Amino acid sequence: MDLSKNPRDTDRFTQTLLAVGLSVFALLSLRRGKRLRGVLAGAGAVALGYSASTEPGDVVEQFAVELDTVSTTDDDQLRCAACGEPIVPGQNRGPNGNDETVHGSCLESSL
Repeated sequence: MDLSKNPRDTDRFTQTLLAVGLSVFALLSLRRGKRLRGVLAGAGAVALGYSASTEPGDVVEQFAVELDTVSTTDDDQLRCAACGEPIVPGQNRGPNGNDETVHGSCLESSL
């Protein structure tokens, strides 16, 4: 027995039918004056239609590119203008006389 059908194709077909059904339900609800029910069903129809028209990894890859969760490298870090050491988040810092960012301890020692 050869299973040549892809389960994703069946899911896509089912999601498309559900999206069409929800959109009809949304239109009927809106015509009857049930605004909240119609808007929620319409939003569900849009979500199902979108997920049926895209590949499963497309959305995840798009968000990964937009968020860019790669950790910062040494070159991307803020550095002290006085000593050249990196300034870590939460560390005391401030501007010196030339409006450059320096450690709080470097700023106090230069005064």
